[in-house]
Amino acid sequence: MKITVLFKRTMLACLISGLYLSVPSFAQTNAENINQGQVGLLNSQSMDLGNSTGGSQGKAKVNAKNINQSQVGLLNSQKMEIGSANSGKSNVNASNVNQGQAGLLNSQEMTIGNAGKGGSSKVSVSNVQQGQVGLLNSQKMAVGNAGRGKSDVSSGPIMQGQAGLLNNQEMNLGSVSGTGSSKVRTGVVMQGQVGLLNNQQMNVGGSSGSGKTNVAVGAVMQGQAGLLQNQTMNIGTASGKGSSNVKMGAAIQGQAGLLNNQQMEIGNASGSGKSNVMMGAAVQGQAGLLNNQQMKVGNASGSGKSNVIAGAVVQGQAGLLNNQQLEIGNASGSGRSNVAVGAVVQGQAGLLNNQQAKIGNASGGTSNVAVGAVIQGQAGLLNSQQLNVGNASSGSTNVVTGAIVQGGGGMLNVQKINIGNN
Repeated sequence: MKITVLFKRTMLACLISGLYLSVPSFAQTNAENINQGQVGLLNSQSMDLGNSTGGSQGKAKVNAKNINQSQVGLLNSQKMEIGSANSGKSNVNASNVNQGQAGLLNSQEMTIGNAGKGGSSKVSVSNVQQGQVGLLNSQKMAVGNAGRGKSDVSSGPIMQGQAGLLNNQEMNLGSVSGTGSSKVRTGVVMQGQVGLLNNQQMNVGGSSGSGKTNVAVGAVMQGQAGLLQNQTMNIGTASGKGSSNVKMGAAIQGQAGLLNNQQMEIGNASGSGKSNVMMGAAVQGQAGLLNNQQMKVGNASGSGKSNVIAGAVVQGQAGLLNNQQLEIGNASGSGRSNVAVGAVVQGQAGLLNNQQAKIGNASGGTSNVAVGAVIQGQAGLLNSQQLNVGNASSGSTNVVTGAIVQGGGGMLNVQKINIGNN
C-alpha cells in the first residue's frame, strides 16, 4: 500500500514538472508614465521594455504609454529598446515615446520592434520622438527591422532631430537583411538636423541578402541646414537577392547652407534584387553655395529589376556653384527598368550651376519609360543644363513622353537635349 501511494505521488510530481516544462515562457508588460533621467559625466543609461530573448518559446507582450528617457552631460550613453524579438515573439503597443540627450560625445539609440534570429515582432506605435543637442554626438533609431526574423510595424508620426557640430544621425525603418521579412505601415516620418559637419541617413524599406520588405508610407521628410553637411535618403532599395515593395504618398528632402551633399534613391535594384515602388511625389530642394544634389529613381544594375510608378518628380536648386543630377529608369549590365512618371520637373537658379537629367537610358540593360511631361528650367549666369532621354549604348530603351520643355534665362548659359540616340 505504501509503495502504491509513493508511486502515485511520484507520477503526479512528474506530470506537474512536465507541464511546467512544456508551457512557453510569457511576459506581459503594461507601462505608463515611466521617466528615466540622468545628469553628469561618463554615464550609461538603458531602458528595456517587453523584449523577447527566451528561445523559440519566449513571448513578450507590451503596452507602453508616456515613456520618457533623458540624459545631460559628457561622454554619456543612452539606449532604449522596446518589444524587440530575438528568437522569441514580441507584441508591442506603444505611444508617446520620447528620448532626449544634450551634451558632448554622447551616444543615443532607440530600437522598437526589431526581429532577429528567427524572432517575430509585431509593433503598433505612435508619436515617437528622439532628440539630441551638442557636439560629436551619435544618434540612431531603428523601427521594425528584420535580420533572420519577421517584423510587422504600424506607426503614426516618427520624428528624429539633432542640432550641433560633427553629429551623426541614422534612421532605419522596416529594413531587412539576411532572410528576414519586414512589413511596415507608417504615417509621417521626419528627420531633421542643424549645424556643422553633420551626417544624416534615412533608410526606408531597404532589402539585402534574400530578405523581403513591404513598406507603406504616408510621407517621408528629411531636412538639413548648415555647413559641410551630408544627407542620404534610400527608399525601397534592393540588393543581392532582396525584394522590396514600397507604396508612399510623398518623399521630401531639403537642404540649405554651404558645401552640402544630398542624395535620394528610390526603388533602385542591384545584383539580382527586385524593387517595386508606387509613389505620389518625390521632391528634392537645395539652396546655398557649392552644394551637390542627386536623385535616382528606379535604376537597375547587374541583373536587377526595378518597377517605379510616380505621380511627380521635382528637383530644385538655387545658389552659386551648385551641381544637380536626376536619373530615372536607367539600366546597366543586364538590368531591367520599368518607369511610369506623370511629370518630371527640374529647376535651377543662380551662378555657375550644373544641371543634368537622365531618363530611360540603357547601357547593356533594358529600359522602358513612360513620362507625361518633362520640364527643365534654368535662370542665371554661366549655367549648364542637359537633358538625356532614351539613349542606348549596347542596351535597349523604349521611351514614351508627352511634352518636353526646356527653358533658360540669363547670360552665357549652355543648354542641351538628347533624345533617342543609339
